[in-house]
Amino acid sequence: MTCPSHLLDDLRTAREELLAACADASDEAIRRRPAASHPEPVEGWAPIEVLAHIADVDRYYLSEARAIRDEPGRMFVYFDDETWKRGNADAIDREPRDVRLAMAFAHDEVVRWARSLTPEELDIAGGHPRRVSITVREVLERIPNHD
Repeated sequence: MTCPSHLLDDLRTAREELLAACADASDEAIRRRPAASHPEPVEGWAPIEVLAHIADVDRYYLSEARAIRDEPGRMFVYFDDETWKRGNADAIDREPRDVRLAMAFAHDEVVRWARSLTPEELDIAGGHPRRVSITVREVLERIPNHD
């Protein structure tokens, strides 16, 4: 079980590491999908698509965590990557600076809200489609794990 301060540290550290990993990427590199440089066809996302996706995942998991806190027992719903891809086909053309700003705003909102939670609120549980339950803390822990 992660205490509130460890959760906040994990959120910050994972995001810093992710951004550092792509900080020096050229415009060409950040828009290159794996298939472009792989000898066999590979379906994958370009780094810019991953980064754009992350901002929306942050907001989504935040909304799921809030819903479970406000309605204990509420069923957790997974993020739908396929729906996201269909609705964000333009992500590869987005400006990297704008994507990073969107990530920062979404992440700041998550951290601010997580900081406001009591240990008891972090332990509120909702239902989970593949296991018995999932707590607010576990939903929020999905964010650094996803990063």
